[in-house]
Amino acid sequence: MEITMATTTKKATADKATKDTATKSAATKTTAAKKTTTKSAKAPKAAKPAAGEGKTLIIAEKPSVALDLVRVLGQKNFKNEKTHYESDTTIVSHAIGHLVEIADPKEIDERYKKWEMSTLPMLPKEFPLVATPATRGQLSALSKLIKRKDVTTIVNACDAGREGELIFFYILQYVLKGKFTGKTIKRLWMQSMTPAAIKEAFENMRDGAEMENLKAAALCRSEADWLIGMNGSRGLTAYNSSMGGFQVTPCGRVQTPTLAIIVNREEERMQFVPQKFWTVEAEFDNDGSHYQGKWFTTSKEDGKDKVKQIFDENRVKEILAKCKGKAGTVEETSAPSLQKCGPLYDLTTLQREANNRFGFSAKTTLSIAQALYERHKATTYPRTDSRCLPEDYVAPVKTTLGKIEGPLAKFAETALKNNWVVKTPKVFDNSKISDHFAIIPTGVMPSGLTEAEQKIFTMICQRFIAVFFPPAKYENTTRVTTVEGETFLTEGKVLVDPGFKAVYGKDSDDESSIPALKGKSAKTVALEEKEDFTKPPAHYTESTLLSMMESAGKLVEDEELRDAMKERGLGTPATRAAIIEKLVSDKYVVRDGKDMIPTAKAFDLIKVLKAMDIEALTSPELTGNWEYKMEQIEKGKETREKFMEGIVEMTKTMVKNIKGFKEESTTGEASFSPVNGKKVFETVSRYTTEDGIVIRKMVGGKRLSPEEITELLTKRKLGPLMGFRSKKGAEFAAVLIINDENKLEFVFDDKPEEVEVGEIVGKSPVDGSNVYETMTGYVSESYLKKEPSGITLPKILLGKELTLDIIKTLLAGEKTALIKGFRSNKTHRNFDAYLKLEKGKIKFEFPPREFKPRRFGKKKAE
Repeated sequence: MEITMATTTKKATADKATKDTATKSAATKTTAAKKTTTKSAKAPKAAKPAAGEGKTLIIAEKPSVALDLVRVLGQKNFKNEKTHYESDTTIVSHAIGHLVEIADPKEIDERYKKWEMSTLPMLPKEFPLVATPATRGQLSALSKLIKRKDVTTIVNACDAGREGELIFFYILQYVLKGKFTGKTIKRLWMQSMTPAAIKEAFENMRDGAEMENLKAAALCRSEADWLIGMNGSRGLTAYNSSMGGFQVTPCGRVQTPTLAIIVNREEERMQFVPQKFWTVEAEFDNDGSHYQGKWFTTSKEDGKDKVKQIFDENRVKEILAKCKGKAGTVEETSAPSLQKCGPLYDLTTLQREANNRFGFSAKTTLSIAQALYERHKATTYPRTDSRCLPEDYVAPVKTTLGKIEGPLAKFAETALKNNWVVKTPKVFDNSKISDHFAIIPTGVMPSGLTEAEQKIFTMICQRFIAVFFPPAKYENTTRVTTVEGETFLTEGKVLVDPGFKAVYGKDSDDESSIPALKGKSAKTVALEEKEDFTKPPAHYTESTLLSMMESAGKLVEDEELRDAMKERGLGTPATRAAIIEKLVSDKYVVRDGKDMIPTAKAFDLIKVLKAMDIEALTSPELTGNWEYKMEQIEKGKETREKFMEGIVEMTKTMVKNIKGFKEESTTGEASFSPVNGKKVFETVSRYTTEDGIVIRKMVGGKRLSPEEITELLTKRKLGPLMGFRSKKGAEFAAVLIINDENKLEFVFDDKPEEVEVGEIVGKSPVDGSNVYETMTGYVSESYLKKEPSGITLPKILLGKELTLDIIKTLLAGEKTALIKGFRSNKTHRNFDAYLKLEKGKIKFEFPPREFKPRRFGKKKAE
């Protein structure tokens, strides 16, 4: 096949420019990559230009992609010129991501060199572009190629999506200054990087005019981010810096709403009040066959039809007294159930599951998926928000399944042999495809994968095969035992047919089976009450945060906006990992194991934004609005001009609210005032007493409750408390005091000469010297004298308070009772242990692992 790309006539170009692209379906976007696995990968020939024809310049997004294109076009025909490859007809070069970006404010106007409120809002009529400093050399090389008179056709081979469109257009705009006369623009739209897919994309190149709407949406996204981000960040920085110093305060259209979600969850946790509850478990004898049941009620309290928690201890005692040793009646029902395989992966789902299974960050998973696509050619384009394939993709799917190798090959063969690969809406649905279809294998079986790459590749292959398998079939048994009017629930679940689970190596789930029922009566042989507390909402992990970012429509009431959020959510699949990393690098969030913990800086920002009445910046609805309108622009149903008018007005309102805000305007008397006869006043970020003591609501990353503030003001000390965090995000315990200058100060007792001792609590088992209580723990007299035999014991150890009784047990040389709920600094998991002292050091002693017999006669996997 020969590829010749000649210039078109002016009339043809004009016709293309007026072509209505609004009616193009999402499925049309995938045409370039369809049937890639059924085509030969034979390299197309590079033809000599005809008389009057010019050369074609192809611009890829990365050097590696440029080389892949050259290989498909016939590498022997190209000469490597360092910054590009050139043949008689074609030049292939590349960007390195974003070579061009919107200028920083200080490069636009001298007035903007200082971050001052008086210069806001910044509303440039045009957005000047500047070269990204790190890649200026490659931009210079591309500029020379673009300006060459013999280059008449330029092909955009950047990533097939909104961002790839922006990278390419910004380069051309920067170089040609909007003067595109004599240059024909084409678009290469690739779904995967296999030779066959690249060849197919070359055969189905689009005209530049077809991409105008996508380009308009990309420009809107870029310019809106600049206006909101630059004005918001500078305005908030100027506000915070007015109190002293230079307090850089970044914000943005996606970053800030995402941060608000994390902060709001932490607020819920802080306000959560644990409630004590009990459960009652019973053991029953059914004609010699024993089984367990848990007390429940069928009242639909709080929307639950099976309530197992009891919040009244007297009720617990009543149940125990009524049922002890009594016989009851038994009713049992069984019913089949099905569990279907989840849809194919989009990027966000892949990131979520990789975080759950392997602890991979969103950034790590994206990097691996990109490598599998780009370097190994093993999977399709990863930055997709679709979980379906084109409706005419059944044949390529069968071909790809036939190329699966290794342990999964037998499952792929099973799917093909049983004719399970059929056109079903769950897998093949044009209406659910945006720029790209779901992430699937290409049929290339890579070698030399790293362990992490192999894990992600296996996940993608397993889902690709399993989605065509039948559901897993279960037999569910529900047994209700009624004793003296009290009901006890026993549930069993047995895997009858693994279905798709076989692909994941699960021929038999570790589920519970109930011993067969013998008659309709059973006797209560044992009863046990268990005490517990309700738990607050969990911290967000990257997995749950990605899920919330993807489905932020749950926070939006408007139906149309919710639909848009389902498609894009907060950010896009391509940007969510970077958003999370930005929150971490900006020190708004710290990682604690898998948990994402907001810092004091995050709380301050969200509180101030709400006080300034700029809650739109913290609301998913704002992003939903923008994403919905940008999708309308892509479809030709909304204009770029109208969109940007709205953004400019929003920017003006935001700046006006920042300028007009004074924290003093939020001052009111605190709910717990007065303390020690002095009134306490509260603003959005701090408490201030009549006599000048100032206490910020967030101290060392920990929000102080009104009760803690009261204790601190009354006793001038508080703690030791757990939950403070260092600048690096590490959690620590400390005592907080108000010093003689009425300033807050942390006390750690880490300097013997500064330790203030209290009462004697015992003798050191090491040297017999007295042991004293201090503010943060206990120290021996020898420690105060800096002797080698000195000991120190904390009041809080790995999140658990060590009471005075525990300390006395340790000093007596004895082992403590089992202490539950220590939290490992390394794994961040809770564990139980005994404590004892050895040579003055606390040592953990772990209980033997409890043997847990299979309940309800659990079956082992065969």
